[in-house]
Amino acid sequence: MGSAISVQCARKSPSRTEILLARTVEVLKHTPFHQYLTSDNIQEFARCFLDTLNSSPGKKIDLDSQRIYIVAKGQVDLSTAYPEALTKVEAAGYLCRKREGDIICLKHTKENVRMKIPAKNKQIKDLSEDIIVTGSGDAEILLLCADMMELNNFIKAHPDLSTVIETITTAQIEDKLLLMPFLQQVMPSKLRVLAAMCRYEAFDSGQTVFEEDDQAEKLYLVLSGVAQVIAKEIPATRVLQVMASKRNLFSEQSVALQRSLECSCQKQTLEQSTEIVIAELKSGDYFGETGLIFNIDRTCKVRTYEKALFLTVHKVDFKNFLKICPMEKSLEVVIKERMVSKLSSLGIPFLSGIPQEMYSRLTDSVTINAVPRDHVIFRQGDIGDKFYIIVHGSVQVTTNTEHEENDSENELDPETKSTCRLGTLNPGQYFGEMALVNGDNNLRSATVTSSKKSILLSIDKEIFHTIFGSNSEALAEFELRVLKSRAQLCHILKHSLGRASFRDFLEKEHAGENIDFWVAATNFAHEFPQLSDEQGQARAKQIYLTFCTEYADRQVNLPHKIMLELDSLIHGERDWKPDVFNAALSEIYKLMEKDNFRRYKASQGFKDYFGGLGIL
Repeated sequence: MGSAISVQCARKSPSRTEILLARTVEVLKHTPFHQYLTSDNIQEFARCFLDTLNSSPGKKIDLDSQRIYIVAKGQVDLSTAYPEALTKVEAAGYLCRKREGDIICLKHTKENVRMKIPAKNKQIKDLSEDIIVTGSGDAEILLLCADMMELNNFIKAHPDLSTVIETITTAQIEDKLLLMPFLQQVMPSKLRVLAAMCRYEAFDSGQTVFEEDDQAEKLYLVLSGVAQVIAKEIPATRVLQVMASKRNLFSEQSVALQRSLECSCQKQTLEQSTEIVIAELKSGDYFGETGLIFNIDRTCKVRTYEKALFLTVHKVDFKNFLKICPMEKSLEVVIKERMVSKLSSLGIPFLSGIPQEMYSRLTDSVTINAVPRDHVIFRQGDIGDKFYIIVHGSVQVTTNTEHEENDSENELDPETKSTCRLGTLNPGQYFGEMALVNGDNNLRSATVTSSKKSILLSIDKEIFHTIFGSNSEALAEFELRVLKSRAQLCHILKHSLGRASFRDFLEKEHAGENIDFWVAATNFAHEFPQLSDEQGQARAKQIYLTFCTEYADRQVNLPHKIMLELDSLIHGERDWKPDVFNAALSEIYKLMEKDNFRRYKASQGFKDYFGGLGIL
């Protein structure tokens, strides 16, 4: 009987090289290289990293300074040693921790810290050059080691990738860090230490870097590509529309202040959609530094517009750097200067009258406050000791109609009839000034509570009076907030936005020439002491011919007697005085007050004006 021989074809087992290659490809997917590699060349690139090095937590790892390593598993700590009585002492946390996907180039790390200690002799110099690499965490450590000859051959075969690979592996990072103003005064030796703490992160096009309200963990510097800063929403409140352009001023204030928190970029690209692109970040731009110093969440979303490579510093590593290079103050000053500058550039009236020499005092004096949702900033009846400006978020203002002096410790119940909701304040608006300017009563007249996570600038009472006490524009605005509906025409005319709003109303009533004459004649009286006789005469005649003659282009309604007196004053021989238009000014003011102002206070324009100032 014949026997049948069955042949089973066994599947060929993968070789050790193939196993290593597949594992290396998976590791590369978690590195910044991956965004620039394709399915066609990733295996070829992986062949440059087939050598491996294994270690354990707590164990010192000896690395070849001529090779490049990728952390495939676990974590390693990089630290250096400094001389103390000619003994090597490890400075724990002195540099940084490298995590999975990070690249280590020990040669360049050594060069980065080589100069950090002013060595007086070779022995100390040698001590300061040591880089200590130690396994960290709980997991076993696996490093992929580059074959430098293979890597160089790969770069030659793929010249389009050479810039990216060389940037990630060999770039002088400190040159990139100098693009950030707050680091430009850091000593080169310490800047090299910070450079060793940095890591590279690559993102594909359309990928989210972080979301609004995420915890702030890193500082980012754009090396290549484009990223967009995106605002999630615009406050849905009535906007101020007293300017001729009719722009959404409230929205502009909100997004501009959000941009000042997350990035230094000045470019503004508003796109009206469900998301608002408020800035584009390109090579050399940086963002996210606010979160390194202040305990605040992300105020905007950042998403790549095209494939991008970032240099990043983790918050924990940066705090370690601050131990050897205390520079919190300089970074804080840069951030506060940017916020104050942005506030002043938005045309917010109470800031527009501050003398230039006061801006540095204001920047030095403001405090940045991050408050959570539903946080009571102050209660009705509290003693007023601070003034607040909203940079991000919003606050709710309420008053207790049954408030008594002893109730200040009790939180108001929003459902009770005794609580009256006055309204909401948004970025660019402010509160808390009434208790500081009202000399007869320094108690808070309302309770202010954050309606979402918010960032506020605060100024204490003494600095408030120093900066704003001589600012007529600020005092006029504060006066309006105290008077509210009791404000008279004289109070409105003291305020630049009030004049603009009232003029807009008068134009609709075909009476705009009245306020234009009032402004021109008032300015003439104020500026008269600085004018020469010829200048004063020319200015007075121009005002007279424009508004006060019978056939003037913009004739105001003056009694015949006042017109004759003006004609005599303008054309007669006399010593010029600033009161030449006083009688006419008084007449036109009475006319506007009696005929127009009552209707203006009942108009939508007046409500928009007060609403824009946050007068509730």
